[in-house]
Order: sequence, then structure tokens, then C-alpha cells
Amino acid sequence: MEKVTKRASEGRKKGLSERFYYTRGKVSLRALFSGLVILTFVMTLTLTLFASYRSEQKLLEERTLSANFRESDRVAQAINLLFISIKNNLNAFSGEFVETTSLDASNKNVDRLKLLYDSGGYYAAVFAAQADGEISIMYQGSGEKTEREKVEAAALENALEARASFQSLPYTDPHGGVAVLLSEPVYTESGEYLGIVGGVLHLQTLNVLSNLFHENALEHTGSYSYVVDMNGKIVYHPDKERIGEDVGCNSAVAHLINGESGQEKILNSKDITFLAGYVTVSAAGWGVITQTPTSLISEQQMEQVRGTLLVVLVPFLILAASALFLARRLTAPFVYLANFVAGAADRPGEAMPSIRRHWNREADLLNQAVLRTVREMKQQHQDLNDVAFKDPLTGLLNRRALDEALDKLEREGSTFSLLLIDIDYFKSVNDTYGHAAGDEVLRMVAHTLEKTIDSMDFCGRYGGEEFVVLLPDRSIPETYEMAERLRMAVANHKNSLQIPITLSIGASICPLQAKRLGDLFDLADRALYRAKEGGRNRVVI
Repeated sequence: MEKVTKRASEGRKKGLSERFYYTRGKVSLRALFSGLVILTFVMTLTLTLFASYRSEQKLLEERTLSANFRESDRVAQAINLLFISIKNNLNAFSGEFVETTSLDASNKNVDRLKLLYDSGGYYAAVFAAQADGEISIMYQGSGEKTEREKVEAAALENALEARASFQSLPYTDPHGGVAVLLSEPVYTESGEYLGIVGGVLHLQTLNVLSNLFHENALEHTGSYSYVVDMNGKIVYHPDKERIGEDVGCNSAVAHLINGESGQEKILNSKDITFLAGYVTVSAAGWGVITQTPTSLISEQQMEQVRGTLLVVLVPFLILAASALFLARRLTAPFVYLANFVAGAADRPGEAMPSIRRHWNREADLLNQAVLRTVREMKQQHQDLNDVAFKDPLTGLLNRRALDEALDKLEREGSTFSLLLIDIDYFKSVNDTYGHAAGDEVLRMVAHTLEKTIDSMDFCGRYGGEEFVVLLPDRSIPETYEMAERLRMAVANHKNSLQIPITLSIGASICPLQAKRLGDLFDLADRALYRAKEGGRNRVVI
């Protein structure tokens, strides 16, 4: 019994050291404090940059939308004024033909067309067409050596049928460019309709209109302007391959078709997000869109973030280093005390440490409090070492010692068997013969169990009439054999009361049946219950 008690005491001491002061995988106060400081700096910097990024993003988007709207409005007004000027010019020259009776190719009519061509500088060609659809005069400038301009038949027919001011939809000219026909009707003084005087505008040639477009093709910044007609087709675009493309699915174009002007973030027909400003051109029946890709805004913002980081990085590192130094100084006394307290229980004879007064009030108070506590602990250490690990009634190991032994076996991963033992009908013994007789039975059973087990086994009283036996390195047959020996030893023992005393035993084996102590006890308890249900005085595994 002394050997078992000594082993239990050693197990308790080592168990306390390993369990209560176990620090592997834990975070030290110094590391925690330093980590919190660094995390605070990083989070503050991150949140500041994020808030600045979002605020700047919103501001840049609003500014870009406003700038694009103003640019579209400027271009739209210029185009509007240009078309009003062209139409007024055509209207004025159509009045020159009032005195004539025919739009034939007379010298006077040719001179009038030449003057019309030279007065504006807008036209690729001017012409006069009679009411029957025949173009009687066509003028493309002096010394023109290119092939004769071809006017789209449908546009000419619509212009003659209109018998009023007319502007055609953009159409493809013979050279693959985009052209627009504008015309004014010609009536005699008597009101007879003679035909039309018109001009052809080539949008992609270097005339006034195309120059206006090119000035706004800001491809080097990522922003650009383009023009659509009221059918949603592109009239002008910096990318000539896209001219004539139907982009009616674009939300900005849809607004223009409805005669609306405005600004918004859009997803274009190429699935690219743009910040667009759009304005209608009433005189031309078109719409102008100026847009900037959002990726350009993002690039500008990221460049700004990188610049900000470069500026704040050095101060940040200095502040972080200072905070880490301060954290180390602040936590030093706490770290020392923690290490001292952790080993104080296992080193009772160690001299009291010499701890200097600390400049931090809380650290200094804690130092003094710990020293007082340790002095009291050392004063009482001898008494604490005398704490019994035996059950006072039976002399066996008590529950605390058994728990320590079980913890040690579990930590070491040992193979052992657990016997949960209960005295059958023990309550009736107390009720019939009194508690003194019951105590005598408990002592008898304890003595018998202790004599029967081997020297390396553990036996203890777990509570009431319940005993626990631990059998290291036992197989199932060996466990059953030992349990039977214990049961028969008690059953065959002659007690002073001259009454039969029997045991019911439930057994479980670690790690064969369970690895966790809780599970192991549950299995043994269920086995004990089956032993009692099966008639008592038996062993169940």
C-alpha cells in the first residue's frame, strides 16, 4: 500500500506540473501584447486606406461622370450648331432657285451650286435633283478627279418625297465611309415643286464635322466619345470598325433613343463597365456619349494607395518598433512572475527571488502580492505535503489518487483495464445491522481486494460501496481472470457478521474498447449494470 501511495503521490506532483502548467501551443503575454499592438497598427492603416479608397472612388466617379457629361454636352452643342448652320445655309441657297423654272444644268444653276459648296466647306458634294428623281447637277469641287459621288437612292427618294427640310439616316458611301444627306425643297414663285438642293456629308473625311469628332477621341487617357443615331447605330467611333454597329442594348443609348440626357455607370455591349455622360443632338437627331472605363479609375486609385503606403511606411515601422519595445518592457515583470509561479509548487525549497520595484503601478502591486502569496505557500507547504491520498475508512487509495493515476495512464497512452466493483445488497446490510457493520464490511472487502491484486495494480475506494481497480497491461482473458479472482476471494471470505458478501464487477479495457476516460467509465458502468441485472455476484466485460 505504501508503494501504491508513493506512486500516486509522484503521479499527482508530475500530473500537476504537466496539466496545470502545460504551456505548449499557448500564447505568451509578451507575444499577445506585441501582436495586439501590431494588429492595431495594421488594422488602423488598412481601415484608413480602405475608407480613403472608397471615398476617393466615389469622388472620382462623380467627377468623371460630371466631366464626361460636360464633354458630351459641349460636343452635342457644337454638332447641333453645325447642323443648324448647314440647314440654314441650304435653306438660304434653295431660295436662290425661286426665280428659275427648272433645276437643269444651266450655267447659272451650276454657279449657284459652286457658291453653295464653297460657302460652307462642309460638303463632300452638293447637287440638285429634279422632282422626277434625276440628279441634274453634281458638284464636288474644282479639279475633282475622283469618281462621281453616288447618292444613296433610298435617301434621295425620301428627300424628294418629303418636299421639306430633310436629313437622312447615316448610310454607307461607296468608299465604305458613313455619309449623311441633307436637303431643302425648291419651289417656284407660283408654288410649283421643282425638286431639291442637297449636300452630302462624309463623317470620316477631314471636314469640319470629322475634325470635331477627332478632337474628342481621347484614346490616350482611356476616355473617348462616340455618336449614335436614333436607331441605336454608331455614326462615329474612334474605332472605325465599329461604325454602323447596333448598340441599342447599351443603357445610355436607350436613354438617348428616348430623348433623354444624363450620366450613369453602364455596362457596354462589350461587357466593360464605363462611366458615361450622354446628351441628345436635337438638330441632327443623334446622341453623343463620352465614357471612361472604371478600370482607369481603379488604376489611378491603386497608384494613389501605393504612394500613400510609401509615405506612411517609415513612420509606421518606427511606431511599431517603439510599441514592441514598450510592450516588452511592460510585460517583462509579468513574464518573470508567471515563470516563477509555474515552478514554485514543484520547487518548495527554492530561495525567494529578489524582485525590484517596477515603474508600472499595476506590475509593482502584482509583484508584492505574488511574493506575499509565495511566502504563505512555503509556510504551508509541509502541511500540503501531508494531505492524505488514502481513504480514511479502508486505507485504500481515495478518489483523488485514483483520478491522478488514471490521468497518468491516459497521458502515457498505456494499456490498462478498469474494474468497477460494487458490493451487492450493501444498503440492506446498513439497514439490518447498522452503519458500523456496514463499515466493517467495507474494510473487509478493501482488505481482500488489496491482498488479491498484484503489486503493480491500483486499488481504491471510489465512493460509498464502490471500488475501482486498475490493471496495467492486461488482455481481455487476463482481465476477466483477475476480476473473477477478486469476486471469488470476497465471496469465500468469512466475515464477522456471518453473512454472504458478494461483488458485481463491470470491466472495460483501454485503448481496446475506449481511449477516453469518460468513455471507459461509461463502458464499465454499463457492464456493472448488466452484472446486477443478470443476478449479481458476477463479472461482465
